[in-house]
Amino acid sequence: MTEPDSIIETCLSSPEEELGILFERAYRLSRERFSDVIAFHMPGMRHYETEFYSGTDPYRFPSISVSGSRCALDCEHCKGHLLESMIPARTPEQLWDACVEVSRRGGKGVLVSGGSTPQGNTPLARYLPVIKRVKEELDLDIVVHTGVVYPEVARGLGEARVDGAMLDVIGDRDTLRSVYHLDMEPDAFDRSMTLLEDNGVPIVPHIVVGLHYGKIRGEKNAIKMIARHRSESVVVVAFMPLDDTPMQSVTPSSPMDIARVLLACRLVMPERAVVLGCARPQGGHREATDRLAIDAGVSGIAYPTEDAHQYALQRGLRVMLSDECCSLLGKAIEIQ
Repeated sequence: MTEPDSIIETCLSSPEEELGILFERAYRLSRERFSDVIAFHMPGMRHYETEFYSGTDPYRFPSISVSGSRCALDCEHCKGHLLESMIPARTPEQLWDACVEVSRRGGKGVLVSGGSTPQGNTPLARYLPVIKRVKEELDLDIVVHTGVVYPEVARGLGEARVDGAMLDVIGDRDTLRSVYHLDMEPDAFDRSMTLLEDNGVPIVPHIVVGLHYGKIRGEKNAIKMIARHRSESVVVVAFMPLDDTPMQSVTPSSPMDIARVLLACRLVMPERAVVLGCARPQGGHREATDRLAIDAGVSGIAYPTEDAHQYALQRGLRVMLSDECCSLLGKAIEIQ
C-alpha cells in the first residue's frame, strides 16, 4: 500500500477516538500553508442572512441551467430538483441575455450548469461561443459544471478561458449505475480531468460524501484520482436527502464521516485549498459538520453557520468573506 493509500485508509476507517492526532496534524498543515486565513463564501445562489453577513442579491453570482429543468439521467438523489432554483437558459441567446443582466446588475460572475445528457455530460458544446464572448466582453467570472468531459468541450472551455470547471468525481461503479443511472466506469472522471488539464482549464473537483445511499463507498477512489491531477482546490460536499426523490428517506453521512473525507484530502493534498462546499445537510448536522471542518483545516466553507463563524474566531482564524463561488477560492485565498 502506498503512503497516500495508507493515509486515506487511516482517515476513513480508524476508530473515531484515534482521529484526534490526525485533526491536529491537518490543522497544523493548513496553518503552515495558508497561514491563519479561512474563507467564507456566500454567493448569490441562495438567500443568506446571518449576524456577520447579509447576502440577498440573487444576481451577485447566480447559477444558470442550460437545460432548464431537464436532466436525462433522472438521478435517484436529485430527480432534477436542484435545477429548479437556477435561471433557465435553454438557448445560447438566453445564456447571453442572462449574463448581460447579471453584469448590468453588478454581479461578479455566474455558474453555468444544467442537467445531464444520457452520456453524463452537461450539454455545453453549443454554448461555448457565448461563454467565450461573455469572458471577453462582460468581465464576469465563469465557472461551469461539466459532468463527464469530452474533447470538444475541453478545447472550447480552454479557448474561452473559463475560471474553473467543476465536476463531481464519482469513485464507485455501482454508485454510477444505481444512483446516476450511468453505465460508465469511474476512470471516465480521471480522463475528464486530464482533458481539462491538457487544455489549460482550471479544474475544481468535487467529492460527494455519502452519495451511495449515505454510505462511504467510492470516496477513497475519488480522492486518489483527484490527487493524481493538478488543481488549486478540492471541494467536499455531502449528499442531502431531497423531498420527492427516491432517496428522501436515506440517512446522510454523519458529520464525522464528512470530516474523515476532509481529513484525507487535507493530508494527502496539503498544497491545495480544501473547501467544504455548499451542499450538505442543514440544522444541527450542519453546525457539527462546519466545526469539524474547521478542525480538519479546511481553507474555506460555503454558507457557514453562525456557530462556525464564532468557532473560527475562537480558534484565532482570520475570516475572509467572499460573495463569489467557493470554486474560486484558489484565486483569492492568501497562500504563504
